[in-house]
Amino acid sequence: MQSLIFTLVVLANQTPLTLESCVREALARHPDVVISGTDVRRAEAQKLSTRTGYLPSVDLHLQDGYLLSGKQDYIYSGGGDTYSYERAASQNDTHSFSLRLSQNIFDGLKMFKQVDRAEREIARAKLGVAATRNDIALLVIQSFYQLFKAQHQLGVLEESLELSLGQLDLARERLKLGAASKVDVAKARVSAGEDRIAMEQQKQTLAAARVALNQAMGRDPRAPLEIVEDNERDAAAVPDLQAEAPAVPENHFSLQEIELSKEVAGLDVDIAEGDWWPRVTGTISYSRQDPEFYKVYSRFDELYTMTFLVNVSFPIFDAFLRSSKIEEAKTQVARLREQERKTRIDLQGRLSNALDDLAHLKSIAKIEARNVEDAEQQLLLARERYQVGEGTALEIRDAQLSVTRARLAEVQTQYDLKIAAARLHYARGDLIESYVRKENQ
Repeated sequence: MQSLIFTLVVLANQTPLTLESCVREALARHPDVVISGTDVRRAEAQKLSTRTGYLPSVDLHLQDGYLLSGKQDYIYSGGGDTYSYERAASQNDTHSFSLRLSQNIFDGLKMFKQVDRAEREIARAKLGVAATRNDIALLVIQSFYQLFKAQHQLGVLEESLELSLGQLDLARERLKLGAASKVDVAKARVSAGEDRIAMEQQKQTLAAARVALNQAMGRDPRAPLEIVEDNERDAAAVPDLQAEAPAVPENHFSLQEIELSKEVAGLDVDIAEGDWWPRVTGTISYSRQDPEFYKVYSRFDELYTMTFLVNVSFPIFDAFLRSSKIEEAKTQVARLREQERKTRIDLQGRLSNALDDLAHLKSIAKIEARNVEDAEQQLLLARERYQVGEGTALEIRDAQLSVTRARLAEVQTQYDLKIAAARLHYARGDLIESYVRKENQ
């Protein structure tokens, strides 16, 4: 059957969306993409916290105290005598401030390893965004083609209903001429009813497909939607199987993410081993204290105390906490090596399956195109036989069902082929590049 362009019109003045437009909108607004973007910002914020390992910390402490004592009577006993005296009210003030600078001097190079780890976490979060974008793009592409498949199949069923109604009219005319029986009319009426039911069921499928595409794009499921196919660009997205090499590219984002995870785990080992080294910190403090407020905040070259401290801490025993951390980090490294091997196998299998599916569907598409031609020719012959009184209504109904089934199968394969091409690009890691122009990504 010739390729048709179907437009789903819900809002007459709305600009139709191509597949590329749908993917772009989903990548810009889908909640999963937005959430993955927050993971990047969180990783960037966590990198800022690593600065505490090599930047000094400065603390300023201010204290002003006032001790007021009221008049009090004191009684003292000693040597058999008792004395009493009165103590007048008094006030004792204290004012001080101190400025302290602390610097991490050596911690087994952990300060630098933590910065490297944070940078790799940022890169890994960005790859997570890329993975999410590809997942959403594939969902949109599949939903887009499922919607057009449902619309196209609805058109096939509408044509089938028109044929059934035409056959019903023909049966009624032949009944008036005495060339057909009431049984032929009843059969034609039942056939038309069956086609109406099939068409209503397909309308329900079409509505569900429209909701699915809206959801895939991050829209309200009930939002108006108008889409249009770009057959030229669709054809360009279907790869040439003869030029395909079934190998997963090394720059696949899934493999890059595993590689970064391995680097993070290796840095975790280095950080854990850094706890075996002594830690050296330095402190410089400048403080002032005096009962007189103005003396504390003036003449800064007098009445002060300056302290210089160097602290060296040697780890001796920590109840095997360091050993546990090191072993845990090394285990994670080994686990990720196996995870990388598993990911390569999974990606290779996914790629091989996608190539096989694509080749299989291309072969089926050629067969189904011939099936449609043969079924249409069979229907034409059956109608000619019926009109001259040699055929029966049952033959026409059987031929009509054959045409409908062949057309529905052709539409199914047509869009399954496009979906299989998208899955192949997804397996290769170039899905978005294949469906969205570079300047629009």
